[in-house]
Amino acid sequence: MCLLAFAAIACNTEPSLQKYYVEKQNDANFIVIDVPASLFLGSNSTLSEEQQTALKSIEKANVLAFPISGDNQEIFEKEKENVDQIFTQKKYKLLFRMGSVAKGVRLMYLGEEDAIDEFILYGVHNEKGFAVARILGDDMNPGAIMKLMKSAGEGDIDVNMSAFDQLDDILEDKDSVQ
Repeated sequence: MCLLAFAAIACNTEPSLQKYYVEKQNDANFIVIDVPASLFLGSNSTLSEEQQTALKSIEKANVLAFPISGDNQEIFEKEKENVDQIFTQKKYKLLFRMGSVAKGVRLMYLGEEDAIDEFILYGVHNEKGFAVARILGDDMNPGAIMKLMKSAGEGDIDVNMSAFDQLDDILEDKDSVQ
């Protein structure tokens, strides 16, 4: 019985976002950044206890980006199709969507509604590229995280964006190559 279970798991050819990240981390068309939460979340000592708990549930962010350069439009289309295919799986639950297929953002999650292990932010712009950010944590509460995102948007949360400067530097280098 155990052998059958192992065989079923080993033969699972369903694509996953984690497998995709691993496959693409050394691909020159992609930018990959892994940032522990401690580097991009400041002290935030003035936040409520609920907000502090929500922040502590975030462990790290993984970003995989595909910027379009002058000669990789066909590769972009293929890779975008691959990512879109991954997100058709039922395990990726949609929280919200803004924009269109050509230029938009989706926020999804993995896990149970009251104990999320991963948020996925997927942004696509058919002229600039796409990025997938995985926010990893332990038992993240979607309501609390959504409130945090709103607070961050209003400037109430200390977010150290310099942790993502590497992404800006790489994107500027890719733009100058075009």
